[in-house]
Amino acid sequence: MVHQVTGFSDALLAWEQWNLTDFDHKSAFVLSLKSEIESVSPELAAVVSFHLQQASSLLEEGHSLVGPTGETNELYAAGRGVALVVVDHCDASLQAQQTAMAMLTSALLAGNSVQLCSDDVEFTNLIEKAVQQASFPSNLVQVTPYDAAQQLLSCDVRSVGYVGNTETEQAINLQLAKRDGAIVGLVSETDLNAMNIAHDPHLSLRFITERTRTINITAVGGNATLLELGSEAH
Repeated sequence: MVHQVTGFSDALLAWEQWNLTDFDHKSAFVLSLKSEIESVSPELAAVVSFHLQQASSLLEEGHSLVGPTGETNELYAAGRGVALVVVDHCDASLQAQQTAMAMLTSALLAGNSVQLCSDDVEFTNLIEKAVQQASFPSNLVQVTPYDAAQQLLSCDVRSVGYVGNTETEQAINLQLAKRDGAIVGLVSETDLNAMNIAHDPHLSLRFITERTRTINITAVGGNATLLELGSEAH
């Protein structure tokens, strides 16, 4: 228990720095991850490439909003915090790996740190080795056994990705719904034949929070004349 709590604390600290990193820098790390995986598993590397391309079009640039008093307003995406990706015992191991890879990639690009819970030794060893060789920031991506998921779910995770069966999906959803504090988004895949989550071009948006940045460009407080409620003519 102490080990899992410590690991979560480390992941939270890693997220704080990663979330401040610009998208191009995050993309470079993920591209390096893809390169390390490609020679071992082209199928997983293709998943990384797909979601890197999709996330770039969605998250790389902010969106300008109307500035009614002369200010500039920008809508941009930020990471939610620590994302937990849980891979249950699945028969279709390649499909489960591809779905988990999609979640992990999208969560990272969205600005989150990731804790991966899985007993798939082949998959977890590949991820650990690739993350190390790609020189990822310390504790940004952590790998733990599947059984650690229950303890981590009681920590302040902000996003959960689940690959497995409907019964466990419902149990996790109920557990998250009973929590106090921030609402935790659940991204789940229980149909590994369809693999809707892995093919979702907007998956990265499931791991973000929206923020706005306002800059006054006319004067302190913006153009005050536009806020005038009355004058001699009224």
